[in-house]
Amino acid sequence: MFNWFWRRTIPEKIKPTSTRVISMGGLYQILRKRFPNEGELYLSDSIYLLCNKADISKFLQQDATNKYKYQSEKYDCDDFAVRLWGQFTIPLWSHLAFGMVWTNLHALNILVTEDLEVLFVEPQSDTLQKELKSWQGSKIRFICM
Repeated sequence: MFNWFWRRTIPEKIKPTSTRVISMGGLYQILRKRFPNEGELYLSDSIYLLCNKADISKFLQQDATNKYKYQSEKYDCDDFAVRLWGQFTIPLWSHLAFGMVWTNLHALNILVTEDLEVLFVEPQSDTLQKELKSWQGSKIRFICM
């Protein structure tokens, strides 16, 4: 497929390989255990597919969200996070345990792996991380999946 924005050919989107599903209740418990006294959790589906880290990495390599230029108040952290989350809302990927998180300082993405590990995704750099960096905030305000 040809991408007019970047003027290059993009390989067809890969398909997720994970087969591990989790209920809304199970996902809620994992997130609440990880963030016991922080923020609201908004889960919209009754069943989720847990994320395979290799699949996420491949998807991020094909996605262009991190290529956009940061512009304060015009295209900033929340715009990057919403765009990346939106990129995952396509058939085969839309039921992944992948969403968006707002902290007291920043907006970024979040996922739960097949190993039940909670990871953050910095959409401006495609970095997967276990903990928030100081500039990303210290308190979760809300998570939406």
